Amino acid sequence: MVMKTRNDRFSYVTGIHPEHLYPASQMLSSIISFGPQPNKAIVGRNAFAHEAGIHQDGYLKEPTTYEIISPKSVGVPESRLVLGKHSGRHALSSRCVELGFALSKDELDLVYKEITALADNKKGLMDEEIAAIARRCQSKLAQALAESQNDRALANAKGD
Repeated sequence: MVMKTRNDRFSYVTGIHPEHLYPASQMLSSIISFGPQPNKAIVGRNAFAHEAGIHQDGYLKEPTTYEIISPKSVGVPESRLVLGKHSGRHALSSRCVELGFALSKDELDLVYKEITALADNKKGLMDEEIAAIARRCQSKLAQALAESQNDRALANAKGD
């Protein structure tokens, strides 16, 4: 991949098809019953995973900031944002949108608070957990808004 990515400095040609690197690694892993270390470049489970908040934010704004090669060019289906205690609001908002939740700023703040509390006790959060928290927070805020409107309506009725 160095020769392909930096062909201005390493002008060599091989017969290797880099889009087969990851699938070949997966096949070998299934045959020998163990895979590469998670942080192994290109073929490791975390090679295209982003967990730190500032890292995630940079990746979401411009993927090439942290990925000099695209995952697809080596056969990896896509990059992953691992949501955990170090994630920021940008990554959380992006994941919530992927899950079908368009959150207001207040909803996002509440979801973020609950996510970070949960993430303190575990490594990486599942999409189902994030969706459940988003649903619960939206419901809480909707209920609080409805109660506030009812209180105002009662106050206005007493004033008439």
